[in-house]
Amino acid sequence: MVQYYLRHYFNPDFDYLHLKPGGENGSSDVYSLGYVQNVIDGQVLAEIIPLEDAGPDPDPRFMLEKHRFPAGSNTRIDPQYPNYLLAAANGYVFYLDGRITVKCLLNVRQDISFQTGNIFFVGDMAIHGSVRAGFSVQANNVRIMGMVEGGVVRARRNLMIDGGVRGGAGQHSLVDAGGKLLSPFLEKVEARARDNIVIEKSCLYSTVYAGASMVVRELAYGGIINAYGSVYVGKQLGNKAGIPTKIYLGYDPLSIRQLEKIDGIIAQQSQTITHLNAVAGHLAPETNETSRKLQALRIQRTQLIKRRDELWARLSQDESYMHNCRLLVPGRIYPGVELSIGRAYLTIDQTYDKVMCRLVEHEIIIEHLQHSHLGAPQ
Repeated sequence: MVQYYLRHYFNPDFDYLHLKPGGENGSSDVYSLGYVQNVIDGQVLAEIIPLEDAGPDPDPRFMLEKHRFPAGSNTRIDPQYPNYLLAAANGYVFYLDGRITVKCLLNVRQDISFQTGNIFFVGDMAIHGSVRAGFSVQANNVRIMGMVEGGVVRARRNLMIDGGVRGGAGQHSLVDAGGKLLSPFLEKVEARARDNIVIEKSCLYSTVYAGASMVVRELAYGGIINAYGSVYVGKQLGNKAGIPTKIYLGYDPLSIRQLEKIDGIIAQQSQTITHLNAVAGHLAPETNETSRKLQALRIQRTQLIKRRDELWARLSQDESYMHNCRLLVPGRIYPGVELSIGRAYLTIDQTYDKVMCRLVEHEIIIEHLQHSHLGAPQ
């Protein structure tokens, strides 16, 4: 005899193969299709209630004769409230062989595109295709079997990209890892990692922020590499055409990014202040809207300049560490490469083979590499 009803706190009929555009206020957002039903450890998935409380037209599929959950892997019954079934891990919830199941690894067996929309996932993700232009994904550890082409990928931990990262025609690509970043190549992209970055082949025309060290096994030219530790470029740094290539070592790249943002805002504010000054600079601050705005902007800019100075002061405390930083090039380094280690600066003005650059007192020196230095850091 049916006595109970299974109430769900997720959509039991969810089908990732038939997604519909979502959006606020009924708007159609083709980039937000809700590819996955995220749940976190401890979240209520289902509840057993008396059948009479199920409301009109209860779904016959979820009527129960016994007080028993169809509990699958990574779920648990709340010991204090045995009417509730909880998630026992972060992941996505679905029915597998008639049981409520939570899976921690999300396999996306296609490209991230208009078929999937953007994907935000609380667990680990494996993408068996590419991330296409204009789309984004975010998860803990992320592995992409294809490419990132004009897309955005954020990994809260490690990020591995089998096919490389390219900016695409006028498309901005961003890859951001909370841990390590591994890719065969970077081309016209922004790449960030809190730990090491390892590029198996080339890093071209890219802006890179490595929270530890960076290894490029073959060639790097164009763009900017910021690394807190050392940079190793195996075969070629810079090129014969002398394309500007900048390497900054020894400062925390996240702080450098903050400074760049602050500098940009200060520059914008300075332009606006100059304009407003021409219009209302001779008036007292309280006389009209323009002069009040001018006064407020001046205060904001003063605060930002103070913030910038504090950041620089904090970065300067790191300067003893900078003597550990190295630029290692067991191949060839061309003119056009600019190197900064802390506040010391060096422009490479001739071609060198097998060199290491490091800080001695307050100057960068160039030394020829011994055989013991020729291998790339792992």
